[in-house]
Amino acid sequence: MKIVRISAIWCTSCILTTKDFNQIKDKYNDIEYIELDYDTDDIDKYNPGDTLPIIIIYKDNKEVTRIIGEKRFKEIDKVIEELI
Repeated sequence: MKIVRISAIWCTSCILTTKDFNQIKDKYNDIEYIELDYDTDDIDKYNPGDTLPIIIIYKDNKEVTRIIGEKRFKEIDKVIEELI
């Protein structure tokens, strides 16, 4: 499984949810994580849209779901648990 998180330094929701995302990374340390910046990284291939942060979850190299906007640990954890 792989998780891509797209955020930006000016995004308040991104800043507020960084701690929650770090908790996810600590809990699921066997998942590959890629963190990208909306303004400086090449994110076009992810079709990010305008709402941040975006968490894109891949399973077997196929996108299975997106979590868009300000979501806390419990919400993200629930989605991951359903996919494992």
